[in-house]
Amino acid sequence: MNFVITTKDYHNNFKFECDNIGKFKFYHDQNWTREGFVFSKGNHANWCRIDFSDNKVVIEHNPQRKFPLWVDEDHCSNVDGRGEYLPADAKIMFDHDWHITYDTSWNQDGKTLQEDKAFMLVRDVLIDNVTKFVDSNKLPLVAPDSDGLDSLLTRSVFDHLGVNYEFFHIENKQTKLQKFLTNKFYGFNQIQEFDQPTCLLSGFDGDAYLLRSPFYNQMLISQDLVEIYDNTPECYTKYYFDQVWRNKCMTTGKESKNKVKQWIYNNIEVWHLNHTFIFSPFKDARLLGLLDCDEELIIEQQLHGNLSRKLIEYFNPSLLSKIGREKNIVQPDWFDL
Repeated sequence: MNFVITTKDYHNNFKFECDNIGKFKFYHDQNWTREGFVFSKGNHANWCRIDFSDNKVVIEHNPQRKFPLWVDEDHCSNVDGRGEYLPADAKIMFDHDWHITYDTSWNQDGKTLQEDKAFMLVRDVLIDNVTKFVDSNKLPLVAPDSDGLDSLLTRSVFDHLGVNYEFFHIENKQTKLQKFLTNKFYGFNQIQEFDQPTCLLSGFDGDAYLLRSPFYNQMLISQDLVEIYDNTPECYTKYYFDQVWRNKCMTTGKESKNKVKQWIYNNIEVWHLNHTFIFSPFKDARLLGLLDCDEELIIEQQLHGNLSRKLIEYFNPSLLSKIGREKNIVQPDWFDL
């Protein structure tokens, strides 16, 4: 779901398909559908519809846009980083020039959540998201054969609802476009392009919504996360934290809960690429309510993934035994931790 809309010349380095609509040139990757002046691509969780009728451009998408957008005077794209970067709650259309509006209704204050309420919130949101996705999905589903907690949680919801999927083993081969996107958005390093339209079930995209990010959690809690790890001899995320986050968290200051919400909401990691479609049940503004959990729950989820484990136990307890001893100990050698 990559595109460039321009009225000027464009160096088509990625060999995009190109449609000329009036004064606009629409460069795009594979698997867009066209009906008259309207192009669309995506699935229930992440879709884009671009209407070129009446010499205008109207870009529609989920209320929370899950792909980036940059815009300047004669150019709009989610690929090349040219112009002004728009936050995920921004909407844009062209009528003589570009018009940008914002919808901040997603940012609501909440009350402190205890563990039982947090569990029910996530359970209900995950069931809702997977059910709506499955009802409209027509693509084959694949999941990584991974021992990761987040991947197994995603799988467990599909198992609970009786939805079949196949396993795949990721290969270290990337097209020029994927390599370019990987340098800007790390999530593209954890997917692969398929020869036919296929939907990949993701565990990493949106994991911060489930309190799985040390960076954001350090900002939320009053205690020092580095000291907490130093005083915890063994836990699921210790290796990962020491390798990737220790030094960063040593210099991370506290921020308001509202600021952290905005960062998580606007964090975009991966989106559809040619024949490869992505689905994550986690990337949902309703789950930002978990930032209102009490501090001990946040810490236990950070260290051990306790909330995620209880959800797996509810959805498909047989997957609990497949969780790795520590996060990211076993993974492809070209992955960033």
